[in-house]
Parts: sequence; C-alpha cells; structure tokens
Amino acid sequence: MRNLSILMLAAALAGCSGEEPGAKNVLQLGGIVDRTGDIANPNWYSAIAMAQDQMNVALERAGDEDLAFDFALRDSKNTRSLAISLAQELVSGGAKALVLDSSPNTEGVASLIYDPDPARRLGVPTVSMAASSPFLNDPDDRSEDPLVRAARRDEEGWVFRTSMSALPQTRVIMNILMKKGIADKDDLKISVLGTKNAFGVGYVSALAAAAEAVREDAPAPVIEGIFYVPSGPGGVPTDYNFADELNRLVDDVTELTDEEGNTIGEAARRGPPDVVIDASNSGHNINVTKNYSAPIPLLHHDTFRRAQVIEGLGGAADGQEGTSPVLFEPGPSGEAFVHALGVAGAVEIGAFDAVAYDAAAVLMLASLVASARLDDPTDVAPAQIRDALMQINEPAGAVVRPGEAGFAEAIARIARGEPIDYEGASGSCDFDPRGDVLMKVAHWTIEQRSFRDIAIFDCVQPRCPLLRNR
Repeated sequence: MRNLSILMLAAALAGCSGEEPGAKNVLQLGGIVDRTGDIANPNWYSAIAMAQDQMNVALERAGDEDLAFDFALRDSKNTRSLAISLAQELVSGGAKALVLDSSPNTEGVASLIYDPDPARRLGVPTVSMAASSPFLNDPDDRSEDPLVRAARRDEEGWVFRTSMSALPQTRVIMNILMKKGIADKDDLKISVLGTKNAFGVGYVSALAAAAEAVREDAPAPVIEGIFYVPSGPGGVPTDYNFADELNRLVDDVTELTDEEGNTIGEAARRGPPDVVIDASNSGHNINVTKNYSAPIPLLHHDTFRRAQVIEGLGGAADGQEGTSPVLFEPGPSGEAFVHALGVAGAVEIGAFDAVAYDAAAVLMLASLVASARLDDPTDVAPAQIRDALMQINEPAGAVVRPGEAGFAEAIARIARGEPIDYEGASGSCDFDPRGDVLMKVAHWTIEQRSFRDIAIFDCVQPRCPLLRNR
C-alpha cells in the first residue's frame, strides 16, 4: 500500500510540473538546408528527418526511452545572410549543433563562431552536407576579410563536412580529360563558369592545382574563371540569361582572376578553351545548358546531378556528362539508406542525399558519445559534441551502419563505453584532422533521360585512381 501511495504521489508531482506522462528529454539539433533556393533538393529534408526518426526508434529499441533527438529544420534559400540569421535563431533556441548546406552558407555561419562580439558568437559545431569549396578548412587561407579568414582556417575545429572538398573531384576531371586526349596539350586552356563565392572561385582554384598535379612536368595550364553573382533570395532568377557569360567563356580572350574572383591584369588573346566546365548552381544548370551551343566539350560539376535538371532539359539532357561524388556507398550501408529513403517516399536519389543523411547521423552519434556519462544527456555542451565528432570512427571500433538496427547497435556499444566506427550511407565518413572526408567519385553521362555512371574513381586515395569502368 505504501508503494502504491508513493507512485501516486510521484504521478501527481509530475502533473504539477507540467510534464506529460512518458515525456522524453529532447536533445535539440538544427538544420539550415536549402528547400526552395537555387540548390534545393526535396530529398535533403527527407534524409535528415529519416535519420532522426531512425535514431529515435533505435533509442527505444536499445531501452533508452527517456531520450529523443529533434532536428529543427529551416530553409536557407541558399542565401548567406538568411543562413546566418537562422543559425542565430536556432542556437538561441537551444540547438547544440547544426547541419548546414552550401559553401557560402557554411562560411557565413562559421564566421559567427569567430565573431569578436560575444553576443553574436555561436559556439556550436557544424556539419555541412553540400559545401565543397577547397577554401573551407584551409589553415593557410589568406582572405582579406578577417572573419572569413578565421572561418576558413577554423583553428578551433568547429567546422566539419560530410561533403567532400572539390579538390579530389577536379583531379577526376583532369583524369577524364587526359583519357579524352584533351589535357595533354602544352597550351591547355580550361574555362569555368561558376558563382562568385566560396564555391565557384574555390572550384577554379582547385582545378588549377589538380591540373598541375596531373600534368606534372607539362607547362602550367590556363584556367579561366567567369563568375556570376547570385543576388536576392535563392540567388539568380531561373530566367536569367547566361548567354553573355557563355560567350566570354568560349571566346579567344583569356580573363584571369585572383583568389577573390576579381579580374586581374589585362585580358590576353590566347585562343578559345579546350574544354568548358559548368560549375554553376543547380538552379541555373538548366539555363546554362540550354544557352550553350559551342562545339567545345562541356562537362558539368556535381550540382547538375539531380532529377529536376533532366525534367527541365527533357531530351536535351541526353549526352550531357560530368562528375559527382557517388550517390551512395555500394554495399550494406548505402543500400540500407537507399531502400529506407525509397520507403519514405523520396523522389529519385540525387547528389548529396546520402551526405545529408550522414551529416545528421554523425551529429547524433557524436552527441551520444559526448553525453554517455551524463545523468541528463541534454546537458551535453556543444564543445563536447565537437570533440566527440572525432571519436565516432575509431579504427579499432566495431563497424556500425545506417538504419534502426545499426543505430541501436551503436547506442548499446556507446553505453558500454566501447568504440564505434560509423560506415555511412555516402562512405566511411572518416573525418581528417581538418574535419573533412574523402569518398568515391563518379564520371556520369545521361542516356535516355537517366544518369548512368561511366566510371568510378577512388578519391580516398591521393591520385583518385580508376576503380572500374561501366
């Protein structure tokens, strides 16, 4: 009878506290991901939400019924200023860590981490799922803007990426051009159309480095960057006419730019390029391709690889080719992700879907590792999560994979103090000391309105060797 009275008293006290019976402690995380802007992909929200739901089911299966994760997702519209304000809103609302999308948005939010004004400083770890600028996580960055420089150098280690830097992917571009017999010319010239921001200008910088590495003793090639400036919510309107920029790309005038994307020196006549690379944003790929009519070969960057581009181009999509990180890692991790995303009703899988899922997964796993010894896991500090992101891929740890079963195993091992090695949907997700990952890269083409992989390159290795052809 006494025990029953105690239980009734406890229930009454719980009612007075305003907590519902069975209420969980919620560990709040945030996501600032493009849903309506110029790089939007409808699967990204779905992939993050699916990771969250799977982890919460796994917590219940593992017997931890008091804890749940909640990702507060916000639409960045791929607009840097909006991403910054949303980051401040989410962190002030209790988010302990953030998933971010593009390079400019990542750079903008990271600059808050190093803001000299304590009232603006964020102090939370970020994991980006669509940021491939080689300027990010560069300890030698020399940007003139001190906040941008601090964000790019990230000396305190707050900035992580499950998306791979563009540098290895440009190595694949050069390998492709070598195979096509284009890149072996002594006077090689490559023209790139990109956005005038961390991604577009960084891509040109990466391509120049890759070209010199692949060509070794050959004369330094000319890499011409023609940049357009996204403006307003979502960037350049979809009906923007890229004809002028494309004419500048294929003419016989070479325009050189500095590390900020600004024109330097006098334009020189050197002849038309040997190849043109479209590194525009995904919302602009359709317009760029429709306006391109030159006989010079055209290759596309990974932003092109999504179903919406084929829908917009129709039959004109056939024959287009380019590169992208593999859509998912072949094997049990990637296949489990693809199956679950299909069951969730996602559209055809595209670039960065698996990477978005892994960004959410690694933050939740790191949160569990960081809070393992706390009475209340929601008391975990953002800096503890940051440090734990380097502890979820221990080489001696047990391999754990995506999905409810994989997460449940990870939860059990973390609770026992055992190391884990997360093998993600997009690849190994092994963070290097800078917070970057490496993965496989596909050379693809479009046939009968479908993307087909021509070859796979292993960019976990420094030279991105060819793994297999179709």
